Amino acid sequence: MTESIIERQIGILRTILSDLAENDKNGSEDFIVFTKKYFGFDTEFGWNILMNAFYVFEDTELAKKDFDKFELQGPSRHKNIGEKYLRLYGILNSFYQQNLALLNLMELFKLDSKASWSKQLKESCIKLRNKIAAHSTNYSTNRNTKEFDVYEVSRPQLDQGKLRLLKNQETFETYDLKKSIEDFNKKVQEILSEILKKFMKKKFHNQGKNYEEYMKLEKLKNGAIELGDQIIEFKK
Repeated sequence: MTESIIERQIGILRTILSDLAENDKNGSEDFIVFTKKYFGFDTEFGWNILMNAFYVFEDTELAKKDFDKFELQGPSRHKNIGEKYLRLYGILNSFYQQNLALLNLMELFKLDSKASWSKQLKESCIKLRNKIAAHSTNYSTNRNTKEFDVYEVSRPQLDQGKLRLLKNQETFETYDLKKSIEDFNKKVQEILSEILKKFMKKKFHNQGKNYEEYMKLEKLKNGAIELGDQIIEFKK
């Protein structure tokens, strides 16, 4: 199965960590303590956050690939509205898990643009997730008031593979789920790119195999295609 750009971006961080362990550059020092110093984490708990991010992205990227292949219908191809609800809630919560992992990574690597990216992520399919996969009975945009909205998914539209919400029994909202997912993925790629760019410059001075892989992924996320060892770019 072909790895996604996001998987390969996370893979660079995995490789760096793996190389540290194999090269034993930490000497007699505890590896977690050494990792904290090497990556510049504020506390030793940064190790736990990084390892959790690896785990979250590995699982959620698998979920995204399955959804990209089978969509709401699922692999059985049976007419099963219950499965469509499960897959809808499942894929939206997969994105939410990635969102949380990204917030942790941005904090961990001290990304200056964290506030801006956090806001953008909320406006993507995270908002859609909150409306129908977490707070359909009490969706609120202002926690300082007692007012809230209620949402329900139009079952006939869902049965056709579309997504239409009824807000407060009076207003319909229509979403292109595929486009929302694509927009979210692009944001994730950009955030991971910023994290890697900062770290590559700081620790590797923009040199070496990890930097070369990073630059290759930069080209791919900007529209290039990969054929074997070759990267083919297109003029814009």
